Amino acid sequence: MVERIPLPQEPITDPEAVAQYDRGARLYILPEYKYFVRKVILRGFRTGRVLDIGTGSGRLAIELARAKGSDFEIIGLDISRNMLLKAQDNARQAGVDDKIKFVLGTAARLPFADGSFDLIISYASLHHWFEPAKVFNEAQRVAREGGLILIRDNQRVYGNRLWEAFIWAISRFMNRRHRHNWPKAILASYTLAEIEAILQESKLKNYRVKADFIKFDVCIESPVRK
Repeated sequence: MVERIPLPQEPITDPEAVAQYDRGARLYILPEYKYFVRKVILRGFRTGRVLDIGTGSGRLAIELARAKGSDFEIIGLDISRNMLLKAQDNARQAGVDDKIKFVLGTAARLPFADGSFDLIISYASLHHWFEPAKVFNEAQRVAREGGLILIRDNQRVYGNRLWEAFIWAISRFMNRRHRHNWPKAILASYTLAEIEAILQESKLKNYRVKADFIKFDVCIESPVRK
């Protein structure tokens, strides 16, 4: 397996970079957002207070707010002010800005009280966290008894020729920026074994880690037990 190469710990602030990120989220990642929301609904969650860690341009939060028959109160947290401005604009255009509040903050020090949320979600943010065990601890702290923590990210699959061929083939349909950045995100991601090791050092309980979404992603699911 190829060694992990962490990304720089810095927010995406350049307006053009934010616009390009959002374009990629809308064009390339939307099917995974919809898949994520389907998993939430299948777990029996249709109402409650939700925290989306690393919300980016808000596309996952928006899809959750638009879920048929749902009535969520959603908070999307990110470290980039410009990304949150884009997320607010996206929510307005989607007609769900009354259901989502966007908050500036750091995942390793969540600015919320203990037991604040029924559901905590995150997609494609884990590989950005410099102290993932602290983020898992914070997620456990702010989750309510009986709630759910559901976190998804890429797996670092480089070193497997079949997956490398798959990444190359899919990236041919992306623009130059995303074709350049997507492999970097995968190289910054963790293997299943690495995530298991991090979770064992965290305060998360009753968690399950598995490959998901054509086995390319990793899914961490933890029903909350205080």
